[in-house]
Amino acid sequence: MAAALEATRFFPFLEPAEESALFNNAPVKSYESEQVVIEQNAPLRAVFLIENGTVRVERKERGQVFPLAILSTGEIFGEMSFVDGAPTSARVVADEPARLRVIDEAMVEDLTKKDPTFAVRLYRSIAAILVERLRATSMHFSLDQMVW
Repeated sequence: MAAALEATRFFPFLEPAEESALFNNAPVKSYESEQVVIEQNAPLRAVFLIENGTVRVERKERGQVFPLAILSTGEIFGEMSFVDGAPTSARVVADEPARLRVIDEAMVEDLTKKDPTFAVRLYRSIAAILVERLRATSMHFSLDQMVW
């Protein structure tokens, strides 16, 4: 894994060794610019870590594409469907060449067999990421609604 990523913690409730094992065992997938990583409404249970590059998160509605976010090195996506098992809520496209690590359900199950408390710490970490994103969205929405 890239040196810059090795020094960063992504899942705050995992031990550093657990997080390293998770990423080191995660398969790497590479995408060219404009290549679709995930389609909207896909049945997928995986979390993606951006090792390098950027991706666009967008939603298609009534024939139009609405940009939701640009994510870059060190960020994750796919966590919502991973947690609740629902189809993906958005499409993800490589905005530039991107290298991603894929953490799937089978990998998590294997690590949980070795340590039954692993899944609790992983899901708690994902919940913390979701809360952080919700707070940022709420703050952004609140600021947009203020009348100066």
